[in-house]
Amino acid sequence: MQDIYLKLIEADAWVIASPVYWFNMSAQTKIFMDRCFALPAYQTDPFKDKRIAIAMTYGDEDPFSSGCVNALRTFQDAFRYTESNLVGMVYGSAMDAGQIQSNKKVMEEAFVLGKILVAE
Repeated sequence: MQDIYLKLIEADAWVIASPVYWFNMSAQTKIFMDRCFALPAYQTDPFKDKRIAIAMTYGDEDPFSSGCVNALRTFQDAFRYTESNLVGMVYGSAMDAGQIQSNKKVMEEAFVLGKILVAE
């Protein structure tokens, strides 16, 4: 994290992507989120007005029974607390690497979210 703290602060926007494992974001994504707690040591209010987009995949067909909704709520709560601008979320079901690309609806939503993220 020491290598990327300043890059996170300098960036106008972030895209955070994670698969859903056991009803929440992956452990690696959670570690990233936890370590962002140190960002204020580098700059006052580093999250304030930061534009953030979230992308999630899960194996179940349902975002509720898969736990995706738990992860999305975690992101919402964390970034509301830090006064970040969570511009949107995109999520869909996929079991295998690359499978999400065949989901035209999700890919269109991701494209639109990307345009929103850079337009603000």
